[in-house]
Amino acid sequence: MMVQSPLKKHDIRPNLRKVPLPENGSSSSGKKSANHSPADGKKTGLPKIKPWKVILGSVVIGIFGLLYLTHVFSTQSLLEEVQVLEAEYNRTRAQYDELKLRYDRMIGPAEIYQKAEQQGFINGGPADKVIIIRE
Repeated sequence: MMVQSPLKKHDIRPNLRKVPLPENGSSSSGKKSANHSPADGKKTGLPKIKPWKVILGSVVIGIFGLLYLTHVFSTQSLLEEVQVLEAEYNRTRAQYDELKLRYDRMIGPAEIYQKAEQQGFINGGPADKVIIIRE
């Protein structure tokens, strides 16, 4: 046994946690009692969710879902319209290329030479004559 002097004071801070003492029989099982409440009277556990918050959350999620579906359907209709316009552009571009090729053939040199021969012109040959210089 230890003997302490009554004149000596110990600087010990008080326990602020206020841990409840275990009841008889509960310490051996290691489980807390179901009807046990903390010493300060506050409830522990998950916070209660009020019904109006659940309803409001459901309405907000529903509105966002509706907006998302509307956006998806409008995007699909725009995609179909773009595909139709792209197909029309490709048809028009092919027609333009065909007409341009036909026009280039009509004004090309082979066509001009052939028409000139039909009208009686004589082909003079290449225009580049070789000039020979004698020294």
